[in-house]
Amino acid sequence: MTKKEYILEKAEALFAEKGFDATSVRDIAKAAGINIAMISYYFGSKDKLMEELFKMRMNIGLAYVKEIADNGALSIIEKIEKALSGYIDRVKMNTKFYHVILAEQATNKNKSVIRFLNKSKETYATFFEVLLKEGQKDGSINVNIDPIFFMTTITGTIMHAILNKELYAQHYGLKSTKGWNDDVYFEKVKDHLKLITKNILGYESES
Repeated sequence: MTKKEYILEKAEALFAEKGFDATSVRDIAKAAGINIAMISYYFGSKDKLMEELFKMRMNIGLAYVKEIADNGALSIIEKIEKALSGYIDRVKMNTKFYHVILAEQATNKNKSVIRFLNKSKETYATFFEVLLKEGQKDGSINVNIDPIFFMTTITGTIMHAILNKELYAQHYGLKSTKGWNDDVYFEKVKDHLKLITKNILGYESES
């Protein structure tokens, strides 16, 4: 991990815990064990730091779906399920970042972040649009569905799963630990999402 990535990680944790507005540059510098001048050196401002955080996290996901799209050894169904499974794994590994996403979309203050986020969403929408059309053409997908609404169903389910971990544990009398969260809860989310996807698109899973 580079120094720049380390600072972004510390800032991400603070943004998730306190919110962007309530987190000062001094807070970030203290958490990262650096002086404030280093923030200016690497990022220029707190807003620019936030933009860099989004680019770093979102570009990983975009590279992942491009790799899937270019993999000719995978069927349409395998590509869809691999993309969804990978998305959930990234949420599991970077839950703090997705809390930041939720907050940023709610406040809609950092226009550069929102533009980058919307551009990323458009890439995902195009990815699913191509797969859905190909699936309908080869007969592996039995329904004609709007790719934007499909993506909204997927992302909405995952985002609400993040917010309702404690509710799930409480409802079933479970202890919400990090181990349970990583090894059990998100696997249940995967299974649920696969079931939803199978029913929406009308296919039988190949795995």
